[in-house]
Formats: sequence, structure tokens, C-alpha cells
Amino acid sequence: MATTCYQHATLVLLLLCVVTCPTESRYREKDPKKSKSAQLSQVPISETVPSLLNLCSGDREMKIVCHCSPDDPHVKAQKANCWIFSKDLSRKDPNWLAFQTQTTVEQLKITVQKIGNLTYIPSDVLITLKYLKQLTIEYGMITNLSEYAFGNLTELRNLTLHKNQIRLIHPFAFANHPFLEEINLERNEIVDLDKTALVNLPQLKKLNLDFNNLTILHADAFVFLINLEELNVESNQVSLLTRESFKGLGNLRFLKLSANNIGYIGDTVFAELWSLQELYLDSNHIEKVSARAFDGLNNLRTLNLENNRLTRLERGIFTGVPAVLTLNLNSNQLETITYYNFLPLMDNFVNSSAVLYVRGEFMKRMIY
Repeated sequence: MATTCYQHATLVLLLLCVVTCPTESRYREKDPKKSKSAQLSQVPISETVPSLLNLCSGDREMKIVCHCSPDDPHVKAQKANCWIFSKDLSRKDPNWLAFQTQTTVEQLKITVQKIGNLTYIPSDVLITLKYLKQLTIEYGMITNLSEYAFGNLTELRNLTLHKNQIRLIHPFAFANHPFLEEINLERNEIVDLDKTALVNLPQLKKLNLDFNNLTILHADAFVFLINLEELNVESNQVSLLTRESFKGLGNLRFLKLSANNIGYIGDTVFAELWSLQELYLDSNHIEKVSARAFDGLNNLRTLNLENNRLTRLERGIFTGVPAVLTLNLNSNQLETITYYNFLPLMDNFVNSSAVLYVRGEFMKRMIY
């Protein structure tokens, strides 16, 4: 009897074990401390999806290192000076996301270091900087500027892109910037500039194209820049000037065409520039200036023809510039200058502030 009871008790214990053990096993699988899925969930987020680094952190491990102003982690930056140290910085590189932490920046300067590289305008980044007023990108290898390269930066005032090896500017590259006042493209390799590259820039006052490879200024090249006041095209390879090249520039006050390949200036070339006050044509190859070349420049104050190849001055050549106070004819090949050459300016030269420079090894006589 005792044996039978013992056997029944053993059977009951076995049944309980069969029922409870799987249940306990299932509970163990759901235990967050033991389950594999729970272990993964405990991995910090930063180890799986990197959090955005603050643009102004100055982290030397980043491909783009920035110094911001004000230098206060609790205040949004207004100015950022950034340096690119990486040659491997694609348009979609996560380092660009750091700019999302400082979207109120008004002044941004990006300098490419010798060990770095930048071959494009980071348009996707710029479009997020709605308050940007000044943008400088320098020392890149940006061979071409695509259309709408700067998005709709409606607050942009100043754009500087010097020393970037820019060669080609696509139509509408600079378009739809209602408050943009200055564009600096100095020291690039630009070979051509079409009028459609500069569209809807009603406030543009200064355009700098110095030290590029322009060979011609196309007809209507600046026709949309009706409020432009200063145009610099020094040290290019321009050889021919036409009246149509300056069409639309009725408000231009300063024009610098120094150090080009200009050999001749024909009639009424500058007639569209009735507001012009300073004209620099020095260090070209000018051999002849037409008698009516300067017609229409009634407000011109400074005329620089230094370091050219002029051998004579046409009679009445200065009739079209009655307001000139500074005239530079130094370092030409003039042999004879007559009183009649300067007769239209004589009243000005009585003024103590007027200056006439006529120095050159070839000049032999002045006839009164």
C-alpha cells in the first residue's frame, strides 16, 4: 500500500514538472534581462544611429571644423568660420548634418585646407540656412556652378567665391536673390559669362571678375544688372569692347578693365555708361583711341590710360569727358601732344584738385 502511494506521488510530481517547466522557460525568454532582443534594445542610441554633432563643437574628429560666434553653447550662432580638412566629403556626408544644429547663422565662411577638398557648392546645406546674409567659399576645386546653386537664399547680401578654380557658370547659377548686393568671383578660371547666369538680382551693386580667363564680354552680358555700380574685369584676356557689352549699365560708376588685351577703342563704346565716374584702361595694348570713343561720359572724373601703346591722340578725343579731373597718360609712346588735345579739359585743370599725368620716354614735344 505504501509502495502504491509512493508511485502515485511520483507520477503527480512528474506531471507537474512537465506542465510548469515549459511555462517557466517561456517566462525566461520574455525576461528583458535574458532575451536577445532586450539586450539589443539596451544598446545606447548613439551606437546605432549617430546623434547630430553641434556645428560649433570644434570637434577635431569632424571633417568640417567650425568656430562660431557667439561662442556660447546656450546661444544660437550668428557667425561661423569653417575649415574642411578631408578630401572625402561627399554631398551626402553625415558631417554636413551638423549645420542643422545652427540654422540661424547669418555669416558663413568655408575655407578648404591644403589637405582637404571641395568640388561642389553644398546646396542642400545652404537651403536650410534661411537667415544667411554673407557666404564665402574659398580654395575649393569647384570647376562649375550649376543652375540655382545657392537655392532661394532670399536674405543673402554678399557672396564671395574667390580662388575656387571655377571655369564654367551655368545659366541661372546666380538667380532670384532679391537683396544680393555683391558677388566676388575673383581669381578663378572663368572663360565665359552668359547674361542668363545673372538673373533677378535687383539690388546687385558690385561684381568682381578680376583675374579670370574671360576673352570677350558678350552683348547684353550685364543687361539685367540695372543697379550695378561697380564692375571689375581686371587681368583677364578681353581683346574687344563693344557698346552692346555694357548695355543696361546706366547706373555704373566704376569700371576697371586694366591688364587685358585691348588694342583699340572705337566710337561710343561707353555711351551706355552715362553715370560712370571712374574708368581704368591701363596696362592694355591700346594703340589707338577713336576721337569719339568717350562720347557720353559726361560724369567721368578719372580716366586712366597708363602703360599702353598710344602714339598719338586724336583731336577732340576728350570732348566727351568734360568733367575729368584726373587723366593718366603715363608710359605710352606719345611723341607729340597738342594744346587742342586738352582744350576741352582746360577749365578743369585750372582747378587745384585736377591732375594730369603725361610722362613717357617717347614724348618729344608739346605743342601749344
